[in-house]
Amino acid sequence: MSYHKPVSQLRWHNYQKRILLSWKRKSLEDVRLNREQEILPILERYARHYPEDGSLLEIGGGPVCLSSTLPQKNKTFIDPLIDDFRRMFPGQLPENELLASTAESIDKSSASYDLIICINALASTQNPELIMNEVERLLKDDGKFILAIRTHSSLEARLHYWAERLLPFLTSKTRPYYYALQGIRRTLNRHFKVRHEITRNAQILWLPLFKRDQRIFICSPLKHPSEITNQVPTDE
Repeated sequence: MSYHKPVSQLRWHNYQKRILLSWKRKSLEDVRLNREQEILPILERYARHYPEDGSLLEIGGGPVCLSSTLPQKNKTFIDPLIDDFRRMFPGQLPENELLASTAESIDKSSASYDLIICINALASTQNPELIMNEVERLLKDDGKFILAIRTHSSLEARLHYWAERLLPFLTSKTRPYYYALQGIRRTLNRHFKVRHEITRNAQILWLPLFKRDQRIFICSPLKHPSEITNQVPTDE
C-alpha cells in the first residue's frame, strides 16, 4: 500500500501519552549509549561532508537528541514532547534550538538544512506523508536525509493496517504505523533518491513471517546537483 491513511488526532495523542509513560521507566543514559553505538557512526560518516557552520535538523529524537554530538553548530531538534522531556530530564538536553512541535508543518524557510535526521520516529507521527513533504522542502539541494525505521513483514504490516481501522482496540498499544520494507521504499522514492540502505538487528518473532529489521536509509533530493551535471554521486 503506497499511502497510509493518517490516524486520528485522538489516536496520535494517546500514543504520545504512552511514549511519556515509557520514558519514565527508562534510563536516558542507557538509551543514548545504545543509539550511539548502533547509529551514531553512520551519522558521523555523512556529517563530515558538511561544514561546521552547516545546519542540521533532527525530527522526533525525544530526549536522546542523538545528533547533538555531530560537528555542525546550527542544530534544531523538533519533537512534540520536548517540553515534557525538559522537565523529565532537567539539564540533560542539548543547548540548541528545541522546538516543541510536530513535524508535519515546520516554521522554517525552504532549503534550510544540510542534514535532516529522523531516528525511529516516523511510524509514531500522525501523518508521515506530510512530514516527507516538509523534509523534501527543507533539505538543501546537496543535503542528505537519514531515516532509521523498524520495518515489518508485509503480512504483519497489512494485519496492523486493517486492525487499526476495523479493530482499533488491538493496536492501541502499538505505534500508529507499521511499515513493510517495500512500503517505506515507495514512500521515500516519491520524495527522494535513496542512495544507501543499511540493515541492522534483524528479528524474527514467533512466526517466521513476522520478521522485523532495523533499516537506515540515506537519501538525497531527487534533483541532486551531481545528477543535474551528469556526474556520478559519491557519499564517501
